[in-house]
Amino acid sequence: MAQRPKRGIKADIKGPLIIAAVLAVVAFVCILIFATGGTNNAPEFRLALSVAGCVFVGTLVVCATLIIVEKPNDEELGQGTGINKRSADLYAQAKARKDAREREAREREAREGDSSEKPDAESTDSEAGPDYGRRAHPEEHN
Repeated sequence: MAQRPKRGIKADIKGPLIIAAVLAVVAFVCILIFATGGTNNAPEFRLALSVAGCVFVGTLVVCATLIIVEKPNDEELGQGTGINKRSADLYAQAKARKDAREREAREREAREGDSSEKPDAESTDSEAGPDYGRRAHPEEHN
């Protein structure tokens, strides 16, 4: 997404002010003509000024809201830090850990396959009994 160049506060305010002023003048003229009720009655200047003021303020509020919504976030906010990491980075890290474990297991099997000595049944950890409540591979579970 292309970033628009930084502009001054005058440039950001000029457009909404012009739009609000034009709409206020149109509202003033319309109310002055239609609220009078014909050429025999006195013009309703107070009502026309009130409506023009309301239109001016309302237009400025809407334009200011649209300006706030339109401004894009900084690019660095999308990178993620701490607990707000990007899911693509988390997936890449988990995949790298899995690949490293598989590589180590293959190397260990290759070394054990080369040695003619087989480990005794007494030296294995299976005699210690099961480890209830422990995960087999805690690094896999996030």
